[in-house]
Amino acid sequence: MALNVKRPERLVDVCLDGTLLAEWEATDKEYIAARKEQKMRRDVRMNDPLTRRVEDLREKARELSVKARAETVTFRLRALPRSVWDGLVTKHPARSKERDGGFPFNMATITDAAMSAEGTIVAVEHPDGTEEPFTHEDWATFAEDLSSAQHEDFYVAVIGLNAGANEVPFLPESAPTTDSDKS
Repeated sequence: MALNVKRPERLVDVCLDGTLLAEWEATDKEYIAARKEQKMRRDVRMNDPLTRRVEDLREKARELSVKARAETVTFRLRALPRSVWDGLVTKHPARSKERDGGFPFNMATITDAAMSAEGTIVAVEHPDGTEEPFTHEDWATFAEDLSSAQHEDFYVAVIGLNAGANEVPFLPESAPTTDSDKS
């Protein structure tokens, strides 16, 4: 038999400069306030300082979005072979059904164990397509600097790949895939 299995893969994006979110939120807050003030005025002219401020804030938000995308790397993760995953489950048993949501493994430790196993991290790419030299051996140091929210993105991917439902992620041929397909 000549069937070859390619284990499923998922992508996880991480913005390496988390301060950009706060800058964007502050800019957005100022923008909303300026737009509100602008809408309350009856006579808005093109050379009005408030109009210029709204345009400047909109442009600053765009620049921050571009900067955030440039500071984002994408991890390509692959499911582990079943025997490797089962070994990790054995080494990281559930603490209790309540704490680990009924899973047969310790939810707090299995992600880092899987990410540190050879084969989970396929590649790490920058937005320009260049690959970052990063292996499973680099994970522990990198993970120390992640916030809980950032780490959860990896948790969801790892659990989904290794213990989740395997669905074929394709639409039927008859299903529209873009707005232009709709009649």
